[in-house]
Amino acid sequence: MSRADNMKSHLIGQFQDKAVIYALLEAIGEELDELEQAFDALRNDRWIDTGEGVQLDGIGTLVNQPRQVSEAIQIAFFGFQGQENALGFEQGRFRDRGETWLQSVNLSDPEYRKILWLKVFKDVASGTAEDTINSIQRIFEAPYVTLTEIGNAKIMLGIGKKLDVNDIALARAVDLVVRAGGVGLERAIMFDYENYFGFIDQRNAKGFEQGIFADEINLG
Repeated sequence: MSRADNMKSHLIGQFQDKAVIYALLEAIGEELDELEQAFDALRNDRWIDTGEGVQLDGIGTLVNQPRQVSEAIQIAFFGFQGQENALGFEQGRFRDRGETWLQSVNLSDPEYRKILWLKVFKDVASGTAEDTINSIQRIFEAPYVTLTEIGNAKIMLGIGKKLDVNDIALARAVDLVVRAGGVGLERAIMFDYENYFGFIDQRNAKGFEQGIFADEINLG
């Protein structure tokens, strides 16, 4: 029901079917309907979870987090064992001199919503150890994250999820890991939380010939 129809339904009998009054109510009701649509758009279209396309781009402008992320995806070339995203003979082409090995990406709406929430979280975080752990869990959707203080304002992170090179490259590119000012990331490792080698007092740890060793990763 429009606002005009709603107002008409509340008129007392002596004002029913009065052309001038109906015209006034139609004019006022049209303005009120437009206001209601605008308020509805503010509630829904301009919220991270419900916005789409340009609405999300507008939110990104407000929080200074564009949809396009530079150097977020690694291009696979011929390389050697131990090199990230390297392919073998007859699999990967040689990289030309001066050719970049990283490319930018325009995030789709679902991925962009995740990045926007991460940016909001980083902007309001206090820089505690819990904030750092929470940000890592959000970025990688990791079930388990450890943080170890190793002295001299340095920390080590353990991420309980096997990540691919583009997961890691995107995390470096968006730079949304929360850390206290002056605290550096000395080392980061990833491991299969359900099947990693560890010791008896470590949660979910497996012994020799059962658990898989952790891998070191570069989060920048």
